[in-house]
Amino acid sequence: MKKILIMPVLFYFAVSVYGADVTLSLEKYGQKQDMLVTKDEITAEQAENKSSAQAFSLLSQMSGVLVQTTGDAGRADPVIRGIGDSCRKIALFIDGKPEKMSLFGCGVSHSMLAANVERIEVIKGPDSVLYGSGALGGAINIITKQPTKPFEGIIDVSAGSFNTQNSGIYLGGVQNNVIYAVSANKYISDGHLDNANYNASDYYEKLGYCFKDGSAVSVEAKQYFGLKHEPAPYAAGYWEDYDRGSVQLNYDKNFSKSDIAVKIYTNYGDHQFSDGWHSKDSLSGIMTNYNIELSDNNLLKTGAEFRQQEGKLLTGPVYMVHNSWKTYDWSAFALDKHNFTEKLSGVAGARFNNDEISGSFFAPRAGVEYSLSEVYSVKALYSKGFRAPYLNELYLVPARNENLEAEEVNNYEIGFSAESYDFKFNMTGFIMKGSNIIDNSGGKFQNTGEYEFKGCEIDANYAFSKYLNAGLGYTYFDAGKNTQGRPVNKIDAGLNVKVNKFSFNTNAMFVGEYYAANYKQNRLDDFAVVNARLNYDVTETVRLFVEGKNITNQKYYMFLDRDGGRIMEMPCATFTIGTKVKF
Repeated sequence: MKKILIMPVLFYFAVSVYGADVTLSLEKYGQKQDMLVTKDEITAEQAENKSSAQAFSLLSQMSGVLVQTTGDAGRADPVIRGIGDSCRKIALFIDGKPEKMSLFGCGVSHSMLAANVERIEVIKGPDSVLYGSGALGGAINIITKQPTKPFEGIIDVSAGSFNTQNSGIYLGGVQNNVIYAVSANKYISDGHLDNANYNASDYYEKLGYCFKDGSAVSVEAKQYFGLKHEPAPYAAGYWEDYDRGSVQLNYDKNFSKSDIAVKIYTNYGDHQFSDGWHSKDSLSGIMTNYNIELSDNNLLKTGAEFRQQEGKLLTGPVYMVHNSWKTYDWSAFALDKHNFTEKLSGVAGARFNNDEISGSFFAPRAGVEYSLSEVYSVKALYSKGFRAPYLNELYLVPARNENLEAEEVNNYEIGFSAESYDFKFNMTGFIMKGSNIIDNSGGKFQNTGEYEFKGCEIDANYAFSKYLNAGLGYTYFDAGKNTQGRPVNKIDAGLNVKVNKFSFNTNAMFVGEYYAANYKQNRLDDFAVVNARLNYDVTETVRLFVEGKNITNQKYYMFLDRDGGRIMEMPCATFTIGTKVKF
């Protein structure tokens, strides 16, 4: 494990003077202007009622999303509407900052620990207008905890099966227009398979100040150090050591009918594996967003971004190119929402992206929404996503090709929703057509692939009372011939009950018609996983809990998009006990 870096003094601020509504530009815009996208969320309450150490594991019971894992410890790669590829085709953010490993373009999912996660927003379906290159399947924004008191904190400690131990601490405060937050998370586990142990440390720091004119400067930093062993089919004793970090500087200013946000950021990583692999990478850039209310019925969002990706292979297999590479891209976008009447609204916009290697790309988006009544509404949406080729596809691997163009996906969807004070219902049907897909054809990457995905997502939630609520979700997915790792049916259900100082949460996931190969070959067994958690509030600030995962001891396997595809045996019944202290 590398030594922990000592961070300099950091400055962070929220939009509100006293930190009561702490949001960053990407999240703030999403709340301020509903752009008719299909959006789901893991709320703060939902995150608190799960003991998952991996942030993305919290998404496992979300319709339209399947999380490919190596177990309770290690990788947790979300797939949205059949698109994921180790997060290479999903846009990832932490507090609005892009989070990618630039050499391979993947999201290092096991480096996203959950100790300081407040909530997670998920955009389902292609949306490169707002989220840029890589948003083929959608976008995920992890929003970290934000202080609202002069001083506050959370201590979270748990232990469970397979010698798993998880401990986290969060401290924060806001006084005299100064806000700060720090967190640390330590997670270790032997894993449920031989050679599957995991040892990771994660740190996050925020500190900042708001000026009297309504402007704010801020800095955030993250460091992750993780040693992860990989079970079969890798050789016994194989391990991967990841050191990753990031720093971002933010500037925000509010005007009477507009606001501006600027981010300057860098992500960096140093990866060493037991087979001799050693690489370094970085992703640096600047983003700016400007929102303006052109009228009471019109809101315009504009923005621009510049990114530079860099990767270097120091040691590794002889058939890889040992060198360093840089590429850059820039883009600009505009997206407008107009309320034509009290019942009818529409959005229209586009992003122009220019990549140094793959050239220019134009991604549009348009949609309409109509309120049938105060409860019911319908919508229709067209959106486009694209992904420029990554450094490994251009220069590193034997199948490299410097003449690759961007992949693209066209998305068409319609939706119906109903919402009252105690009931929510959403149904969305979609067709996604991918083309120019980067595929290994004849030993060389080519823009030859295409596909058509069809599906439907249904979610229903009902609050029987403030002590009892339930939710049910169903996902139907038709991947055509591309069935590898994409189940046809997925059902998610959850129930929350509170009685005096006790609260009980249970959720279940059923996966059916699940294949480990295309053309419906190598079908995996259908499975149903049931989890349950019992909380006891000793006081208003001290909670004890016990949690069981896969409590029916279901034996099942999941497909993992890695090294051409792997079938992973999942854990049997596991149990965790712990405590959470708030102050």
